[in-house]
Amino acid sequence: MILIVDTETTGLENAEICEMAATLYSTNPKGAIASISTLLPIENNPTESINGISPKLANLADYEQLNNLSKLSQKANYATAFNAEFDKPFWDTTIDLPWFCAMRDFDWEYHKERFTLIELALWLGIGVATAHRAGDDVRLLVECFNRCSHFEERLEQAITRSQSPQIKLKAIVNYDNCQLAKDAGFEWDYDQKIWVKKVRECDRLNFLDQFNFETDIITTSA
Repeated sequence: MILIVDTETTGLENAEICEMAATLYSTNPKGAIASISTLLPIENNPTESINGISPKLANLADYEQLNNLSKLSQKANYATAFNAEFDKPFWDTTIDLPWFCAMRDFDWEYHKERFTLIELALWLGIGVATAHRAGDDVRLLVECFNRCSHFEERLEQAITRSQSPQIKLKAIVNYDNCQLAKDAGFEWDYDQKIWVKKVRECDRLNFLDQFNFETDIITTSA
């Protein structure tokens, strides 16, 4: 059993949670069992133009629904979100489960270093009517799992990969070769003035074999 979750917030830094959604998903047979989605009270929402969640609408909800989300999680063995690195901190007080990331740990065989849930869904032939609401994004990931071939094998690999420490790599490239780092999915860190990328330690050697530049490990985390 997997708890598939998504979170909408009022921003990226120092943000409030304005919506949480979860679906309990069976892996064999594949399919959604139960879903819960709720807004949470907020004072303001700078991202209202993106997710359409007004404070007036959100303030009709209450925090009691978090108890229902916690109860649903008790039937699950693992939790996942499309971008677990972003979502997990918001759920740590609500659920106590091991996590894997549906984007970074799960092998969709989608040959692109960086991609969105919408891009993945369209590639799998899934129509997208709405996005940027937690319930809609959870349902979209549910359908991606439903369409995935060799699902149980890929899931086992994702769970194993998620147990490997995550490392942050620095690309050792000069200005003339910076496009190599960008093509490999590295992002420019404006504060440190370096190209960085997070990968699982178990994937590092396979990752480095693909590219013609060296890297250094900056940090390691669980």
